[in-house]
Amino acid sequence: MKMEDSNWIWKALAFLITLTVFMMAVPNVYLRAILSLTIFTALVRHDGEDPNVGTLRRTVLSAILAFAMTSSLLPLSRLEVGGLDPEILPQLILFHLSVSVWEEVVYRGYPLLKFSRTTLLTSSLAFSLIHAFNPGFGIQAFLGIFIAGLALGEIRYKWGLAPAISMHLSWNVLMEHLWGYPTSGLRGSSFFTAVLIGPDIITGGDFGPEASIVVMVEFLLLFLSLRLTRLRDHTP
Repeated sequence: MKMEDSNWIWKALAFLITLTVFMMAVPNVYLRAILSLTIFTALVRHDGEDPNVGTLRRTVLSAILAFAMTSSLLPLSRLEVGGLDPEILPQLILFHLSVSVWEEVVYRGYPLLKFSRTTLLTSSLAFSLIHAFNPGFGIQAFLGIFIAGLALGEIRYKWGLAPAISMHLSWNVLMEHLWGYPTSGLRGSSFFTAVLIGPDIITGGDFGPEASIVVMVEFLLLFLSLRLTRLRDHTP
């Protein structure tokens, strides 16, 4: 490994640890989004790096991909009509956008500005562990969020930051407020109420489908397909 790569890894890990602690001290998710973006922008400009924001086409593609992945759970579920008031949907989207922005900036935005296996694995590990206090968190949930972090990391590096945010945002909104599955152990009002049928390995238990083997396989296949595409293109 070249010296500059080693220096970058230490810098990326310092950012990851420092911003995680800082964000946990900020109780408001909207403020977390603003502060994380501000710090990210300032650091990128200071370093003279390309932030790799990504294109509109890939940002939309990420949202479509999230829809396809969440919809694939429906044949394994019992689906009923929910009771979401459409008037509160903009507020819900803004909340999830703020969560998606600060989490993607902190765990993938700066740490994966330059690709490194060390930062990919470490950021995915940290991303999984910040969900440790969510209802139903256990070894299945840990693995599910870790694998999702790997896939989001590949999206961030290959497609850009905006597509990673789009995937994260679309996944949360669709899972929780369209289909009505528990999302990271949390359940909100939704247009439908879907319940995965089967043992915990299929349903994810109280944590929801993100701890399901079905979703783990989906994100693992997404990660591998993006990774193999990069290797084919002779990128790091």
